Amino acid sequence: MKKLMICLEIQGLAENENGEPRPAGLCIELGEVPDEGFQEKYVQLMKSISVEDMLRFTHFDEQFTAADCRFITPEEYDEKYGDE
Repeated sequence: MKKLMICLEIQGLAENENGEPRPAGLCIELGEVPDEGFQEKYVQLMKSISVEDMLRFTHFDEQFTAADCRFITPEEYDEKYGDE
């Protein structure tokens, strides 16, 4: 089983120690799906959702625009923002 996740990088969601805006990651786990067919399900999911949808779902749509965001892979999320 593999975790099905949608991950987003949002510019300005975090701040550095000087108070300057920095990007941060947001990841939503939708559950686990069988390894077989995982890639097809992931591609289908990513085709059916937009950055605007994610911003509305997370209630960040009043603070950020689609131009502030980009989808990232779960692997990129883990590399940049995963548990330390």
